[in-house]
Amino acid sequence: MSFLGYTALLLCWVYCTAERACEQSPPRRVKEVPTETWNNPPYPHGTQVTYRCRPGYIKYGRILFECDDGAWKQRRPLTECRNKPCGHPGDTEFGSFQLTSGNEFVFGARVEYRCNDGYQMLSQKNYRECLADGWSNDIPHCEVAKCLPVKAPENGRIVMTGAFDLNQEYSFGQVVEFKCNEKYRLVGSKEIHCSSDGRWDSDVPQCQDIICNVPAIPHGFVRNSKSSYKESEQLQFGCEKGYTFGERADALCTESGWHPTPYCTEILCSPPRVPNGNFRPQEDTYREGAMITIDCNPGYLLRTLSGKNTAQCTSRGWVPAPDCVEKPCDYPVIENGKISERMARFYFPMRIGQYVEYYCRNGYSTPSGERVVQMVCSKGGWNPEPKCLKICSVTHLENGYFYHHHYTYKEGERIQYVCDQDYRTESEGGEVTCTKNGWSPFPRCIRKTACTASEEDMDRNNIELRWRGERKLYSTSGDFIEFDCKIGYVQDPASSPFRVQCMDGTLEYPWCKPGSKSPPLCHCLTAAFLQF
Repeated sequence: MSFLGYTALLLCWVYCTAERACEQSPPRRVKEVPTETWNNPPYPHGTQVTYRCRPGYIKYGRILFECDDGAWKQRRPLTECRNKPCGHPGDTEFGSFQLTSGNEFVFGARVEYRCNDGYQMLSQKNYRECLADGWSNDIPHCEVAKCLPVKAPENGRIVMTGAFDLNQEYSFGQVVEFKCNEKYRLVGSKEIHCSSDGRWDSDVPQCQDIICNVPAIPHGFVRNSKSSYKESEQLQFGCEKGYTFGERADALCTESGWHPTPYCTEILCSPPRVPNGNFRPQEDTYREGAMITIDCNPGYLLRTLSGKNTAQCTSRGWVPAPDCVEKPCDYPVIENGKISERMARFYFPMRIGQYVEYYCRNGYSTPSGERVVQMVCSKGGWNPEPKCLKICSVTHLENGYFYHHHYTYKEGERIQYVCDQDYRTESEGGEVTCTKNGWSPFPRCIRKTACTASEEDMDRNNIELRWRGERKLYSTSGDFIEFDCKIGYVQDPASSPFRVQCMDGTLEYPWCKPGSKSPPLCHCLTAAFLQF
């Protein structure tokens, strides 16, 4: 390589390895500024710049920047300016503060003060700021809140206050109480309080004439209504059917309005409690007028004067009160019988468990047949029930006789009798019953009455005796006669039966109408009457 080549290579190496200058001024920082003015770049490599703190900041050590190969770099030790401390901002009496900007009491911090409840701030500013030369303005001042004086309302007066002079201001928490003169009532708050903001919590009340307007009474009406009522005047009111007044049927106009409040409430009865019994129908509630039926247990009866076993829902509740009481045994009235002489009437009514004796008059008997019977008062009444039964005797029966095993029978017992030939029993089946009036029906045998089958009546009804060979036209009572239609006639559907019984000499003839019928069978019987 020639000399010129080496020279060119050396110059290139020198040029390429030389440090560059800084083309910009030293950097601008938030908290620091250069101690001198640097406004003429570029600055050669190695140029150094020192910084000082801005107002409100303090420096800990030296802050140095150097131009290093075209860039500004801070040299060690790396330090910076920090916010200048202001110290404690100071407390205020009857208040407190809060740090609203920043985390420490240093430059840029802000604290705001507020007064305790019931106090208000006198200072125009409620804050302090940490400036470069310390805290701004004075510590805010709090004093107790004050309310303006109040005057008594017209026709009223102030009766209680925490102030000695009614014309002075009132402090927070103080109370003023008002009262109206007689015949006037308070409209508004009875008391007003001095609030924490220095204002009364309510307006001063008014004293107005005590006047009560006519009240609206649901399901009710006012008697002799006026447009308005003055204090101590009374109002009378009534309620619709099915409703009743609440506490009273009248109300008094007072300072606080109507007393007691007039109102009507629906008349409802709850299901009653019925000891020793029950009731029907069973529902949850009953309206006025509703009726229930009381069913008392055996040995008990409803305590009532009407004798009915019902109770009605009224404004006074259930009437009568559904109360089943133990049923006493009254003096027994025994038809055709009598209580023993030693049992005087003043022993009655008797309690359950007590007993009495009775007997029957001549011609009558007790159900058991005993002469004297003892009966006990029980829940179901007298036991056994006192009865005197009629005695019926078996006597001679003309034209007949009795089937009997005894000579006397008691009321309710039955016996049969039979009649001689050509006689029949007057009662069906010949059975008679002993009643309180004797035998019923009365046993009697009556002669059977004959019936005559009239040729004229048969011709008129187009009938003849069924058995052609018999010409007997007479039959005793109870016998049956059979008829048939003559030739050329048929039975009329509306006809009575063709087998007729003789009843006390009377026959009910059947009848036939014209018409053809099948040839009759041969009647070879000779009897025209069937006797039973």
